[in-house]
Amino acid sequence: MNSLRQRPNAPLVRGSFTSFTSLRLLGLGFWQAWWMLCLCTPTVLPFAYSAVFPINPVLIVLCLSALGYLALVVMSRWFSPFLSKPYFLVAAAVFSCLGTFVMGALAAGWLGEALVAPYIIATVVTSLGNACLLIMWGELWSTLATGRVGRFLYVSYAFAFVLFFSINALPGLVRVVTVALLPAISTFILHNAQREPRREPAAIMFDMEPVSIPQLLVYLLMMSLAYGFSQSMLNVVSPTPDISSAIFVFAGVGIAALALNIFITQPPIEAFTLYRPILPALSIGLILIVVLPSHLAFVGGGLAVIAAYSLDMLMMLVSTDVSFRGRIPVALTFGLSIFVARMGTLFGTVVSFETFSLSSDPQEFARLILLLCAIVVILVGTLLFPPGDLQKLYRPRTPATTKTEPLKEKCERLGTMCGLTSRELEVLELLASGRSVPYICEELVIAKGTAKHHVSSIYRKLGVFDRQGLHDVMEQGSAGKGAL
Repeated sequence: MNSLRQRPNAPLVRGSFTSFTSLRLLGLGFWQAWWMLCLCTPTVLPFAYSAVFPINPVLIVLCLSALGYLALVVMSRWFSPFLSKPYFLVAAAVFSCLGTFVMGALAAGWLGEALVAPYIIATVVTSLGNACLLIMWGELWSTLATGRVGRFLYVSYAFAFVLFFSINALPGLVRVVTVALLPAISTFILHNAQREPRREPAAIMFDMEPVSIPQLLVYLLMMSLAYGFSQSMLNVVSPTPDISSAIFVFAGVGIAALALNIFITQPPIEAFTLYRPILPALSIGLILIVVLPSHLAFVGGGLAVIAAYSLDMLMMLVSTDVSFRGRIPVALTFGLSIFVARMGTLFGTVVSFETFSLSSDPQEFARLILLLCAIVVILVGTLLFPPGDLQKLYRPRTPATTKTEPLKEKCERLGTMCGLTSRELEVLELLASGRSVPYICEELVIAKGTAKHHVSSIYRKLGVFDRQGLHDVMEQGSAGKGAL
């Protein structure tokens, strides 16, 4: 992880709170728009091949993309962190762009008709590039010295919807070329985004409360499975023309509203804000698909998309932060999480397609399955991974015998350990006391930008990116296994 540290001579002119507003950190939106265009439009999906493919082309893309993440998980043993090796950036861009263009050309019939084997090879190449690119974005997010990662994840996803509709309106050849270029743009932005200030690995080794990993993975699997069911069965319950466009318009507005909310509220722990919409949006969305008239079923579908994208962002934020704090490769935690989620979506889609033929009344059968999925989602969300389990990932485990230490002495000791300046030490004492940035400005008679710069520098040196992480360091610095 040393290769991902902030370079000693790298300037922090305005602090990461200011520089983080740079548009280059919205580069993930180009990746997300690319993924949406590949999977949710016929741009690269050869539906004309359906008669010769052994399974639906959508399932092939889903399956191979999931296996791409698994491949990166295995490779992480030797190559992680991928972002520190320039040739992985090149490989991600070349594989993604070339594979996507070939997929689009084959889907459009420009290279011949029903060329199944070349299409599968192109999909494999694209999947490897896709997995590498997304995991490297995760490696970047894990090291940024800022408390606003969740906010910019939301903005990136909202920006992706704008790109989605803009590019989808282009004519065939232009659209395919533009879609193929999106991962290259995202990779270029990712390369430049490495200039952002980084946090240092903490001097305190975090000892977090234990969380059942199998239980967490089952939660991801079941939620993604329900999402796969919702998207597959929506067209059966509501065979309305252009319903997919209506779903994405609704979901885009919803994601933008959530982004605005998180910027206004500025929660101290962003992971909880990303977590909250998942259960209600997915369960209510499944129910609304069933009970609403066909022309309004897009509302339920849109809620399901909001839940699925919030789950993706939660995985990215939490798994990468846990990786950094626990000194675990991001490719292992984030890659495994997203592999399980994609397999859940794949399994839900496969089961949906296969079960349609088992009923004489597909619409009623689909409604019954969706209601059952809603019940399962509620049970899984409340029993398997409730908010308390998420809190464990952000709560240090304190031994039975806790050493009591005055706050000022604790801050001074941590300041010495982490190399804080005298002014940063003053800011740390106020932060540890629960004071806000405006209060710090008034108390120390400094400008807001200066205060934010000091806060960002403290986060970077302590190896955290939010207020909760700072309190974890404060607590375990005197009681945890990393204590002096």
